[in-house]
Formats: sequence, C-alpha cells, structure tokens
Amino acid sequence: MNDVIGIAWFKDEPTYRRALDIFTDARNMPATYEDWKTLVKRECEEIKRIGNIALRVDINPEAFTEWCNTHGFPTNSQGRIAFVNHMELEYQKTGQGIIID
Repeated sequence: MNDVIGIAWFKDEPTYRRALDIFTDARNMPATYEDWKTLVKRECEEIKRIGNIALRVDINPEAFTEWCNTHGFPTNSQGRIAFVNHMELEYQKTGQGIIID
C-alpha cells in the first residue's frame, strides 16, 4: 500500500497571506504565494515519484487557528504538521479527500 503524505495547501494568494499573518513562524515560510506553489510542486512530484499519494490538506487560517487552540498546538510548523497528520488519518479512515495529481 502506498503511503498518504499530506501537504498543507493554500487555495489562493489571499489565503496564503492571511495564513502568514497568523503563523508564528511565518519567516520560515516562502515569502510569496508563487514561491510556495513552486516548493509544493516539487514536493508533490517527489512524493509521487517514490510511489506515494499526495493529499491536499486545505489550510483555512481561521479554522486552523481554532483547531490549534482546541488541540493545544501553536500556529506554527508544529501545528501545521499535527493538523496535516490528523487529516491524513481522516483520509485513511474515510477515503474522503483531494488527491493531488
């Protein structure tokens, strides 16, 4: 069975900018939405190249903040990883999610 690898996903530039405003580690993120898209494209290609499945995990900044607060995570890479892992498990349980082609 192929591994499911979640990718934190931002649907558009305004969402990415709002996310950077709430991330406490925004300085570690790509500076622009275009830079982020380039990085994610390479990550997805590598995931698929080795035979795994790339799962799109949409980050809605407001909902992400609420999820982090509820689950005791900071709004940084630790929180993003935990959220993505949570969504990977949900996908494995339900089969519902968006696979990145």
